[in-house]
Amino acid sequence: MNPPTHKSIFIALLLLAVAAGLAACTGIDDPVARQETIAAAVEATLTAVAAPVQDAAPGAGAATPTPAQSQQVIQLPAPLPNWQRYTNKPATSKGAPDAPVVLVEYSDFQCPWCGRFEAEVMPELVPLIEAGDLRFVYKHFPVLGPDSVTAALASECAAWQGDFWSLHDWLFDNQSAWKSQGQLRERILDAAAGLGYDAEALATCMDSDEANQAISADYQETQQLGFRGTPSFILNGRLIPGFMPAETFTGLIQAFKAEATGKELPPGYALAPTPVPPDTEFEPEEFAVQGDPNAPVTLVEFSDYQCPFCQRFFQETKPLIDAQYVETGKVRFVYKDFPIDSLHAQARAAAEAAECAGAQGAYWPMHDRIFVGKDEWAENPNAVDVFKGYAVELGLDPAAFNACLDEGTYADEVQADFEEGKRAGVTGTPGFFINGRKVEGAQPFAVFQEIIEAALNQQP
Repeated sequence: MNPPTHKSIFIALLLLAVAAGLAACTGIDDPVARQETIAAAVEATLTAVAAPVQDAAPGAGAATPTPAQSQQVIQLPAPLPNWQRYTNKPATSKGAPDAPVVLVEYSDFQCPWCGRFEAEVMPELVPLIEAGDLRFVYKHFPVLGPDSVTAALASECAAWQGDFWSLHDWLFDNQSAWKSQGQLRERILDAAAGLGYDAEALATCMDSDEANQAISADYQETQQLGFRGTPSFILNGRLIPGFMPAETFTGLIQAFKAEATGKELPPGYALAPTPVPPDTEFEPEEFAVQGDPNAPVTLVEFSDYQCPFCQRFFQETKPLIDAQYVETGKVRFVYKDFPIDSLHAQARAAAEAAECAGAQGAYWPMHDRIFVGKDEWAENPNAVDVFKGYAVELGLDPAAFNACLDEGTYADEVQADFEEGKRAGVTGTPGFFINGRKVEGAQPFAVFQEIIEAALNQQP
């Protein structure tokens, strides 16, 4: 069997990114710029709360105040559960294994923001690493093309020769040169030989399944964590999806060190109040449920029949979940309606049509027919007539079905589902809860599989 090419692994990762990164319908009509997205995400991760104003504001040209000097307090949210499992990669780590603070970076050697992190932030982190306060872990998130994968494979293989950092540093120090000159593999191998690596062994390793699997494993983690760009970080269990200035990193590291060692937080930092958990005690469904009612795992989907990502989940992922978990009695599957009226004018009528079919014992046949036929009704102002045709096709009592749909018999039921979703924190479709754990977007089956298996393993 021929080894996978760097282009082929990039295509596989790109397809995964398309499947997971662009995987939800939301109520936001226009996409925002990447840096605005990052800023909003960081703000949500590290909440700033206004504090009393002290004296006058700094004059023009004054340095940006530190958190301790400003009128804001940075609130540190609770860490991600079991976040330590993302930190175990000794070959691409530096710093004391027992350091109180761990920073994991998911990076792409072609990314200019990753280059800025190396040039501007890392020099400020080195003293903290040398002092034993910080352990730094580098992981791969190659999203900018086949050369990103080539560079990731080369550095991973360099780590297997016992020296990750020399080639890592060469790749970032020469980023602008190798990005524009082509022949990257040959240039890396020449540079590696000059740095003291076994270039022949490095080339063999770069073509191996093992190296490709190592890069893919890092990439899969980014999808589990919901990262969408580079660089992205985990800092003592807190997710930071983007570049931040050095002073922001060093301030947070000192705060997390104090937290980890049981000391008072530095001025300007506070632990965020424990958030009120979302309401995931959902009302039972009369029709829209499949599987053993006593199954150890319950998977609840909030969906919009007109959403293309919901349709993709129905076509690609749900059949695998059904076969492996629902039909074997391990998972109970519940469907709830979350029609986004601002985007999908026909979604609410589709949801009511499925409920009306459910009243005649045909919820799931209608559910499936609506998704299969989405192109027939999604942009059709007479979509209701299409649904009435489906009822005839499925052998339902057309008079009863038509009356149900025309009279809005299940309008309140559909709206109740929508309100439940909002209370649970659903903002786009599809959205899922697996034994209460939220999963956003039409993620690949592997993501659902991992969470379901973890839930099954927690059963007595």
